[in-house]
Amino acid sequence: MSLLNQLERRLQPLAFPHVLLAIVAGQTFFYIAAMLEAVNLDRLVLVWGLVAQGEWWRLASFALMPPASHWALVAFALYMVYFLGDTLEKEWGTLRLNLFLLTGWALTVGASWIAPDAVMGNGFIGGSVFLAFAYLNPNFTFYVFFILPVRVKWLALITWIFYGFTLVQGGAVDRLAVLASTGNFLIFFGARIVSDLRSGKRHMDGQRRRVIERREAEAAGPRHRCVTCAKNSDTHPDEDFRYTADDRCFCSEHLPRRAPGP
Repeated sequence: MSLLNQLERRLQPLAFPHVLLAIVAGQTFFYIAAMLEAVNLDRLVLVWGLVAQGEWWRLASFALMPPASHWALVAFALYMVYFLGDTLEKEWGTLRLNLFLLTGWALTVGASWIAPDAVMGNGFIGGSVFLAFAYLNPNFTFYVFFILPVRVKWLALITWIFYGFTLVQGGAVDRLAVLASTGNFLIFFGARIVSDLRSGKRHMDGQRRRVIERREAEAAGPRHRCVTCAKNSDTHPDEDFRYTADDRCFCSEHLPRRAPGP
């Protein structure tokens, strides 16, 4: 039994249902509060240097930091996080989703500790949840602008390309943010991805071997061929081919008949 399964059995009573709904509700609250100038969102972000100075609430409040965008885009983004998370919770179970998000939170806090002056966001929520959903449901279709159908696996591929570009071209803080946003996905799905790759390689090797064998058989030609009518064992697999003493092949129709004895 895997470590994850053991944790699920032991920690199941501690599972917190609808955790993403709570996060979405919190982000909605703080977005509206910021619009009304009732709260300063800078007090929510994760900066380890400020945590070390006693502002411990930042370890939790950064998860409630709403996206910085137009209200319509924010509403759409929060709905998508809830939709994806609710689907994962139904497919995975409550505790596994809790552990998935908790791992992302821990990685983000660890990245903040490494870069204590950097502002760390909550990309581990939206980014990792989307990648997990796409991996488990690759053929799910989104309608871009409510018109263009796009399978989620292609959107996930674009996301991975963006993350890869950031790892190569971005600064140290950007790289830490990417690792924090994708680390929990790799922890939860890494072994499965390796297994899928190995299975895919075995399947491709088997296909390649069968193609080679078929080509070799085609190059060698049919096993039997009648020297009279060119009927062969490939085109007539039920035919009864016979060979004469001089090693010539004949079908049953053209097989030479023995002359009757004296």
